[in-house]
Amino acid sequence: MSGFAKLRVVALDCDGVLIDDTYLAMIARFVTEHGGKYDAAAEWDVIGLRDIVVAEKITRLCGLDQPAEETLRQLWAARQDYLAEHPIRVAAGARDCLEALAKLPVRLVCYGGRTREHTFDHHLGDFADLLDPEVPYVSINEHRPGVGHITRTVLGVDFDEIVFVDDVSRVAEDARAHGAGFVGFPSSPAHARQREFMASFGVRHFATSLAGLTPELLATVDGELAASTHWPR
Repeated sequence: MSGFAKLRVVALDCDGVLIDDTYLAMIARFVTEHGGKYDAAAEWDVIGLRDIVVAEKITRLCGLDQPAEETLRQLWAARQDYLAEHPIRVAAGARDCLEALAKLPVRLVCYGGRTREHTFDHHLGDFADLLDPEVPYVSINEHRPGVGHITRTVLGVDFDEIVFVDDVSRVAEDARAHGAGFVGFPSSPAHARQREFMASFGVRHFATSLAGLTPELLATVDGELAASTHWPR
C-alpha cells in the first residue's frame, strides 16, 4: 500500500485486542457476588473509567459501606483470583496482524490501563520491534478514555489522523466526540453489550479477531476520515 490520505497512526488497545480481556467478566462477577445488579445500565456506567472512579461506582452499585479505596483493593484481589482461573493469553494471530500493520505507512502504537512493565513488557514485549520505536505503548489509566491524551499530548497528531481499535464502547464515544477513527473489537461473549453500545454511537466497523483487522479495513477508515464521513452526521 503506497499511502493513506489521512491516517498516520493506528492505536491498538492491549487488553481485549492483543491479549485476553480480564476486566468485563471479572467486574460482572464481582458486582453480582457483592449484592449488586449487573445489567446494561450498570455496565454502561462503570466500564472504561479510571480505576478509582470504577471503584466508587461499584461501591455505590453494591451498597458497600466502605471507602472506594477498599473496594479497589478488593477488585484487584478479585482480578488475581480471576487470572488464576483464566491466565492471560496473547490473542491468536497477534504476530501476523502486527507484521501486516507494520508494513503500512503509519505509526503503530499500543495502549492500556496498566504500566508498560505490568502489561506490555510482560505479555507483548516480543512484539516491540513491530511497533513505533519512540512510543510503542501508552499508559492511560489517569487519562481515560484516553483518545485526547494519546492523540494530542503523546503523539501530537490531528484527531482525523488516528484510528483506535478497542473493545470498550466508552473509547468509541470519546473517539466520536473528537472525530477520531474507531474500529470496534468485541472480543468475547462478555462484550455483547459493548458491541451494542458501540453501534448506538454510530460505529460501523467491527473486527472480532485480529485476522479481521486488515489493511483493507484501515484503507476504508482512511477514506472515511478523509471525506469526513466516518461518523454519522
